[in-house]
Amino acid sequence: MSTTDTMRVMWCERPGEVELRRLPIHPVGDDDVLVKVAYAAICPWDVRAFSGLSSVAFPRVLGHEVAGRVAAVGKNVKGLEIGQPVAPDMIIKCGVCKACRTGRSNRCRRPTFLQYGGGYADYVCVPQRNIHPIRPGVSLKAAAMMEPLACVLRGQEMLRLIPNEVALVIGLGPIGLMHLQVARAFGARVIASDPVAMRRDKAQALGAEWVVDPQTTDLAAFVQEVTDGWGVDAIALTVGAARMVEESVKLLAPGGRFNIFAGIYPKDQVHLDPNQIHYNEWIITGSADSTPENMHRALGLIESGKVQTETLISHLLPLEELATGFALVKNREGLKVVMEVNGEA
Repeated sequence: MSTTDTMRVMWCERPGEVELRRLPIHPVGDDDVLVKVAYAAICPWDVRAFSGLSSVAFPRVLGHEVAGRVAAVGKNVKGLEIGQPVAPDMIIKCGVCKACRTGRSNRCRRPTFLQYGGGYADYVCVPQRNIHPIRPGVSLKAAAMMEPLACVLRGQEMLRLIPNEVALVIGLGPIGLMHLQVARAFGARVIASDPVAMRRDKAQALGAEWVVDPQTTDLAAFVQEVTDGWGVDAIALTVGAARMVEESVKLLAPGGRFNIFAGIYPKDQVHLDPNQIHYNEWIITGSADSTPENMHRALGLIESGKVQTETLISHLLPLEELATGFALVKNREGLKVVMEVNGEA
């Protein structure tokens, strides 16, 4: 690969503007891996940043849900082969702050965000420690969702589900449908709630024991009925709405656990009865981002087929149609939108 070679990049000069440009391929440092991007999925955060609703700097190349193949390696890189399928972690943690050294690298105090090196491009380049090898034969479309699944897995692990408990997943977009599958992998029976019929149908196909339209069914009464008045053992709330926190927490059983998975924007306050938390021994937590360990386990769930991510793809678009993809996600059309950059080859 020549130093004069160029690559396609979807360049965001400022919020709301994206265009195809050709830029030099990233230089590969001694400890780096250059990845030829096969697929890059769209995260709602990408859309929020593109819309100017985040504090990230512009100009920028967005995209952090990526899978591809090794294209080049630095001289210190061992154990990787050219053409090997991999999924890169697109946030470089410092590795030395208190968060990193106490198992919370998802809250790294000094992370490096690749302002010009995002996944909506032909190539990305990250240190080898950020590379997760993919088992040969695994779909790269499926593996591109390692990062969001890792975030889901982190939230689900906080819920500490045990077999035969009842979990409630509120909101059945791609994230909620991953929560459903991980909860089932932990042995839980799942109530899946969403007002959109297509999403409920997908949840049922993925193994939800009960599906509920909260606009036509009293969710609280339904929970009481199917749990014999006990309540649900765990709730994953994937919808960013303060009022939904207040209403859904009441559905917990004694000892229940509640994960606020989605950020709430614009910011809002939540009002809860502390006596209910105290006497019912509820645990209310949040989760954000993921660690390399979460990513490793998430990729294992994809490779084993315990979590099906490729089935969540509703739109597969060429790289040049990124603006269309952003609009689809912003308007909540379909499920997961994935950009085909260079494909499986």
